[in-house]
Amino acid sequence: MSAVSKEIAAQSDVPVDFREHLDNLRSAGLLNEIDAPISKETEAHPLVRLQFRGLKEEQRKGFLFSNVHDADGKTYDTQLAIGCLAGSRDIFSIGIGVEPGNDLLELVANAIANPIKPEVVKDAVCQEEVHIGDSLTEHGGLGEFPIPISTPGFDNGPYTTFSHWVTKDPDTGIYNIGNYRGQVKAEDRIGCFTNPPQHLGLHWAKCHEKGIPLEACLVIGVPPYVSYAANTKLPYEADEMEVAGALSGKPLPVVQAKTVDLVVPAYAEIVIEGKISTTELEPEAPFGETHGFMSQPVNAYFMEITAITHRKKPIWCSILSQFPPSESTKLRGISFESTFFKHLKYDCNMSGILDVHFPEATSSYYTCIIKMKPTTKADPWSALNAAAGFDPFIKNFIVTDEDVDIRNPEMVYWAIATRAMPHRDMRIIDGRMSAMDFSAIEAEEAEGFKYMEPNGSSAILINACRPWDYPPTALPKKEFMENAIERWQELGLPELDLKNPWHGYDLGFWSEQCEEEAQLAVEGRHYEIGERSKQRRVPVTKKNTGLI
Repeated sequence: MSAVSKEIAAQSDVPVDFREHLDNLRSAGLLNEIDAPISKETEAHPLVRLQFRGLKEEQRKGFLFSNVHDADGKTYDTQLAIGCLAGSRDIFSIGIGVEPGNDLLELVANAIANPIKPEVVKDAVCQEEVHIGDSLTEHGGLGEFPIPISTPGFDNGPYTTFSHWVTKDPDTGIYNIGNYRGQVKAEDRIGCFTNPPQHLGLHWAKCHEKGIPLEACLVIGVPPYVSYAANTKLPYEADEMEVAGALSGKPLPVVQAKTVDLVVPAYAEIVIEGKISTTELEPEAPFGETHGFMSQPVNAYFMEITAITHRKKPIWCSILSQFPPSESTKLRGISFESTFFKHLKYDCNMSGILDVHFPEATSSYYTCIIKMKPTTKADPWSALNAAAGFDPFIKNFIVTDEDVDIRNPEMVYWAIATRAMPHRDMRIIDGRMSAMDFSAIEAEEAEGFKYMEPNGSSAILINACRPWDYPPTALPKKEFMENAIERWQELGLPELDLKNPWHGYDLGFWSEQCEEEAQLAVEGRHYEIGERSKQRRVPVTKKNTGLI
């Protein structure tokens, strides 16, 4: 077990299951508990959506609805949780058992590098109730649960979103847990939207070649650290269950499914077992996607349900996706930042990598910003090329220096504007994939898996590292700004939320004369500088005036 995993295991607040996670959110004041009647079709997601359009991130909370009904007035003996997985970075941190504000890059990178095999148990709370055969339809199948509509007015029905699909490679037996949406189509049938190169899609392709269906389990309401592992960008040979164990600091408890040859997280709220057809596809969508637009109808996978197991009075869990920022962009951003950081710093041996950021405004997917301390002029390009090779969908790659706060858009714009020269520092590469990008393929052409095929997509690589030494940043020196802060507080002025940089600093090009004269200026000796200037007068020439 790694040192970081041991650190996680030593913490008492790593949630064992989703319910304990809700208790932790409650204790932290990060859970809105709503007892008023709420429509799952028209009110639940719009209500939670408002905080992503009208509140700062630190004000966001998870929502737990206890009085949910459907369009026909049917009520549910089941709670509905939305925004409780990654509504904010603080919610994410609590779910992984660390103090809010901690740096998660090294934490997740170490978990990926030091996986822990799961532990098979015989009895599990996720199988407190088992519905197979007649029992499945008697309890309503999928209709037993308050599955909400994510984008009412545009979606064509309820979809599972906090839905982790468990499958395994039919040749190697290596497991994958991937987070993919699922359209509710019948009490005993559900869609699944993914494809190669996603790992479930690769499993599907292998089963298609063998002429067998793909066994799968759709798992709802797992412990948060399992969700975080499922959303992490891992190599095909890696097992998300093992990474989940490393994130929690101990083996993930799993149990044998009832009707398919798979194990599933033992502390899940709900497990939906079945077989995905590899001989037929069904129309799926429209659905509000994380890029901020409605995805178009496609032919996609579907699963015939063979069993549903769940805890007594299970909690249905839903992720808020659609227009960024959203819960899915927060979840993906943190996960991608960690995996790209590990890939660049450790797998590619780039010790100068300091930070990686995927801005939520770009769906935490289309833009990758890297902070590094280059030691050679080749280092920025090595980082850009390695990042571009790690994911074929990302369109914009930017690398900049250690003094730039890459999580502050203003600083990134400043770096590009002042450190990159387009003809020298920007390159376009093609042969990319579109990742449901309407700038790459027209909506009317986005049918089936053409949506995800190479179709003229490209990426831009921007080297916004300083090409040589620069003069200091044009802000007062740190000592004067620190004094100003003290004076500000003495005067009772409003509380400050300082942006970086909040003081000037040297960037290598600054002469002793400039330093001396700046010191004279703050000592009130500027006339001395004027006298020195007088002594250094020169005659006017074409060279020193720019005259032709």
